[in-house]
This record gives sequence, C-alpha cells and structure tokens, in this order.
Amino acid sequence: MPRPLGNPTASAASFRFWRIPLLMALLIGALLVYERQQRGVRGPLTYRIGGVDPRFGLSREEFSGAVAQAASLWKQAVSRDVFRADAKGVVEINLVYDYRQEAADRMKGLSFKIENTKGSYDQLKAHFETLKRESDLKSSGLSQDFADHNSRVATFNRQVETARQRGGVEEATARQLEAEQRQLAIKKEDLVRRQEELKTAIETLQSMAVVINEIASNHNLDLVNYRDTGSQLGPEFSEGIYEQKGTRRTITIYHFPSHDGLVRVLAHELGHAKGLPHLDNPQAVMHRLMVTEKPELTPDDVAALKAKLAK
Repeated sequence: MPRPLGNPTASAASFRFWRIPLLMALLIGALLVYERQQRGVRGPLTYRIGGVDPRFGLSREEFSGAVAQAASLWKQAVSRDVFRADAKGVVEINLVYDYRQEAADRMKGLSFKIENTKGSYDQLKAHFETLKRESDLKSSGLSQDFADHNSRVATFNRQVETARQRGGVEEATARQLEAEQRQLAIKKEDLVRRQEELKTAIETLQSMAVVINEIASNHNLDLVNYRDTGSQLGPEFSEGIYEQKGTRRTITIYHFPSHDGLVRVLAHELGHAKGLPHLDNPQAVMHRLMVTEKPELTPDDVAALKAKLAK
C-alpha cells in the first residue's frame, strides 16, 4: 500500500516555525560581516606581525617597534588610537626580502647614494652606462682570451699525446712541454680571476638597473635594459604595499633606506589600510613617492585621516 502523505497544514506550520530563526541567523551573520568590514574605519584597526625575514638584520621585536612607532604618528594626529596591535589583528604586516632590498644593499656596499629623485637617477644612469661599457669590453676581451687559452691547451694536449705514442721525447722537448704547462696553469688562474671580477661587475650592473628603473618608473623617465631587470619594476611607493584579497588584508614591506624610512613606509601603508588615498603634497606621508625619509605627518595627512574618521 502507498505510504500516507503527511499533513500539509502541519508541514507548512513547521516550515514557518523554523523560518523565523533561520532568517534571524542570516541577518545576524550579515551584520557580523558588515561589522567586520567596517572594523578599522570607525574604531582602531587591529594589526599583527607576520613574517620577518632575518636578512634585513632586524629582530621581530625591532620590527614590531617600528610598526608601533608608525601607528603612533596617526594616533598623535587625532589624539586617539587609530591602530592597535592584536595577536588576532585584522591586518597582517610582513617584512619580505627580495631583489629590491638585495639591490639596495649591494649599492650601499659600493657607497652609492640612492634617492628617489631625478638627480639621483641621472647620476646613477651615467655611472651605469660607464660601467656597462667597461664590462662589455672586459667580457669581449675575456671571451677572446679564453678561446686563445683553450686553443693552446688543445695544442699542448696533442703534443703530449704524440709524445706518449712515440714512447717519449727528447729532454729539450720535455722541458718545453713542462714550461708550457706552467704557463697554461698561470694563464688559467688569471682567466678565472678576471671571470670572477666580471661576474661581480655584472651583478653590480643588475642591481643598478633595478634601482634606476624603480626611480624611473616613479618619475616617468627612461628605463635601462640589462639582462632580466626589465621585468623587475616595483609598483608606486614600491618599498611596500597594502593588499586586500577576499577577507585577507596584508601589508608587505620589501625594502627601506633607514629606520626612519621604514617607519615612514609603514605609516604610508597603514594609511592605505585605513582607507586613505594618495595625496598630491610631495611631503605628505600619503604621497605616492617617498621623497623624504622623515617619519612626520603633514597637515594634508591629518586632514585626510580626520575626513575618513568623520564618515
């Protein structure tokens, strides 16, 4: 026999009974999502320290201190907390070592003064072109000398093989072969030394190209092409970047010129995390370029923050 159908009236009542709590749960969930999205706009935006690459020579505590110093700049501007450290903070702040800091470190080691200005660009580019010409000449000469050396080695090996097949050589010929062997060994050492010097010069040129192109990209100047550096161009204010992908919000610092520069970069990216845009004032922390390393807010920065907090 077919199973009897349930009471339609009772089923409808049951559905209405469960529908009310379900709608309330959905409404509460939506409100929580909205509150989470608005968190950091009305109240303090929480942050936490993520990865700290040891190659910067900064401890986790030192980096955390720099972040706190950057956050305090905004706090002093409006006399209240704008950012707050929290183990479960909304924004994760990371210090990542990549080709940019590597290039900057190499340039510092060579006593190059790097500034995000056209004057610095002109000086670096002129020096780059000089080093590149010298490097090209050395590379060409080294290639020719390697070819000559390999030819001499091949001739020497043939002479030794001929002597072996004949069962030996005269004493004079043997002395000549021994002298040639010593000369070939000396020449090889010299070629290896020059090869290492050329390698160092090429690495320096690559680092210079990265730094020059970063300045060029910020000032709409001509780029320099060298090896694979053409693709290594950071974004504006490329010392760091704030990103939001889905619910994940991060600040990543890639390189900085000094402690003050680090604090200023952090203050800039914290400003973006709070919703502040780039400002036209070149001296402002929220300007798209870091033209100064001073960790100081301008009146324009303060006005932008107050306008954001007033919304």
